[in-house]
Amino acid sequence: MTTTPADLSEEQREERRARARTAIETGLRNTLDAWHQSPPRLDWAADAALDALGDLAAEILVDGTMMRSLTIKDGVATLELAEATEMVRIFAAGMRGCLDGHGASNYVEMEMTDGATGDAFTVTVQRRECPTPHQFRQQAEARAEQLAAELEETRAALAVARQILGTTNPTTEETR
Repeated sequence: MTTTPADLSEEQREERRARARTAIETGLRNTLDAWHQSPPRLDWAADAALDALGDLAAEILVDGTMMRSLTIKDGVATLELAEATEMVRIFAAGMRGCLDGHGASNYVEMEMTDGATGDAFTVTVQRRECPTPHQFRQQAEARAEQLAAELEETRAALAVARQILGTTNPTTEETR
């Protein structure tokens, strides 16, 4: 069974890092003549480092993703993925932190820009049981329509009252 980074103690993480560093350094030293040219063949150096890591590289790669295993048999690569439950838990905790951190009882909007393209996005995080921003807008529009209708009724009633009283539009003095 593969352990995830969250399962590792600090001591285990440090031990894994030290093993990886030693393996990389040894691999690079053993292949120095091959990759240390002018200009250096960094692709060959990277290959040497990965080869030196061997199973440790696969273990580290698997731990950093939702991969359970990667096996190659008879030239066929098989990738087994883990369920995303832990990733979803982490994501949910982060989103809850955004809501709570901003003191939002319902939703929070965050502006984000893609560093590579410059495209701008608004990310909305909303509590499920509460109305969405769209639903709030619909409620506000419905209330505005209701108030506009009430205003028209009030204006019509005022016009009738003026007719009964024999007055027309109020003058500036009367409205003060």
